[in-house]
Amino acid sequence: MKRTPITAKPIRILMLLENSSFPEDSRVLLQARTLKHAGYQVTVICPTEPGSTKKIDCVEGIPVYRYPAPPELGGLLGYALEYGYSIAMQWMISVYLFIRHGFDTIHMHTPPDMIAVIPAFFQCYGKKFIYDLHDLSPELYSAQRSGRGNRLVKWLLRRFESFASRRANLSIATNQSQRDIQVRRCGVSAKKFYVVRNGPNQAFLVEQVPPRAELVCPNMVTLGYVGVMGVQDGVDYLIHAMDVLVHQRKRTNVRAVLVGNGAALPELKQLTASLNLEEHVIFTGRVPFSDVPGYIAAFDICCTPDPCNAYNDSCTTIKTMEYMALGKPVVCFETTENMKTAGDAALYACDNDPALYAIALERLIDDRDLRNRLGSVGRQKVIKELAWEHQAKRLLLAYQHLHSSSDPIQNESSPQGQTDHGQYYLLYYYNLKKKN
Repeated sequence: MKRTPITAKPIRILMLLENSSFPEDSRVLLQARTLKHAGYQVTVICPTEPGSTKKIDCVEGIPVYRYPAPPELGGLLGYALEYGYSIAMQWMISVYLFIRHGFDTIHMHTPPDMIAVIPAFFQCYGKKFIYDLHDLSPELYSAQRSGRGNRLVKWLLRRFESFASRRANLSIATNQSQRDIQVRRCGVSAKKFYVVRNGPNQAFLVEQVPPRAELVCPNMVTLGYVGVMGVQDGVDYLIHAMDVLVHQRKRTNVRAVLVGNGAALPELKQLTASLNLEEHVIFTGRVPFSDVPGYIAAFDICCTPDPCNAYNDSCTTIKTMEYMALGKPVVCFETTENMKTAGDAALYACDNDPALYAIALERLIDDRDLRNRLGSVGRQKVIKELAWEHQAKRLLLAYQHLHSSSDPIQNESSPQGQTDHGQYYLLYYYNLKKKN
């Protein structure tokens, strides 16, 4: 008689994402894809993208439930309305999914930390809560307001951050700096934290990525930026550096291509016009993520102009690693995480000074060999250490420990972080069978 194999019921994950959409958020897409391929069932709740009306979707076999994105409003009242609306929408969809399909774990991507009230409620029903810290909310709020902001909002952000960190069964940070701040500020054990860094996916690691044809110009040196353009992202520093290059250093053969959009975009365009740089600074607007490798491939020098401050010192920017993956030299300011991430693959400017940033750019403009050396160092670092395939192992290990009755949470330097993918899949299925 032929025996029928017993199939374990997969663990069901509900991901909550508020400050971006899916699959546009590359970190969340890579995590969801990794977990799905490992046998988990993943569902995502998120806002729609501007101009989109598709509320229920399926992306690579991952169900997505979207709600209309709230307007970005200023001030204390605007902050309360924006996030109060988001909590209400995510709450209603979560309850619907809980009743209709069920879930075992809520994986909350932040900011904002106040969304933690939703997984905290479902913990009463035995559901597990993962707190995935993309950015430090208090520092982000201050950076977006040039160090200013409402004191009550700052206090509330600290309280919600502490609430989320303490209630979570397991926390994920994008780097060691974030983890250390959370442990110190929120009074939680470091054993609760896993570091799962951002990392470029395979699309950035192929041998040859054809550059965007419209950007190929042999007589020009093309500087490039790809990413969000908020106040905290420092694109205005890059534009001021372009002013130094073009008008003070007389570098008329240089242009900057800025790919992306964000709240600061109108002011950045005004700044470009006021400095008479329209012929040297090109704004492409937002482009499909699948087109990003082609844009980066067309750049000669890549820029990460995020200035040094408490927020940016804690951020591991995915754009820097995408530049490195495609073998491009990078110019950064000396933020803590920029220096840890890029290492010898970048030149650094100090003191948040656009003139010093321009000097670093000019050095690379004049030295093609240096550009090639930095690009080669960066690509090798991504391949060996930073690519998503290395981070995926830590994500799967974190999930295996969360749903296992034993094994303490390991720190970032744990040798178990180097285990083969296949071992995690076997451990995952072994633990499921053991529970049954």
